Amino acid sequence: MALEITGNIELDNGLSLSSCYGRTNYRVNDSSSEILIIVEYWLNKDAYDTGKLSIPVNINTNPRFAYNRDVDGSDILNFTQIKIKEELEDLGFSVVITEL
Repeated sequence: MALEITGNIELDNGLSLSSCYGRTNYRVNDSSSEILIIVEYWLNKDAYDTGKLSIPVNINTNPRFAYNRDVDGSDILNFTQIKIKEELEDLGFSVVITEL
């Protein structure tokens, strides 16, 4: 799964993009009650697929979320995608979760 993000996306160097491609990674705490979500961004899917370096996007999303397997389900990757999608949409971006 991946995120296709559109909107005014500012890079750390001050340049802006109208779209980018994001992938989530996560860490679960010892009690499995909290997830830390790490998002990496690329110019597009092709840049990711060909091994290009991620780009430094200046988007501040909440990285920590409470997690309850019984309520939130066992597909943690899907959980991370949905949470980051919600965060980005709250910031005014348009986001589509894509299948790999």
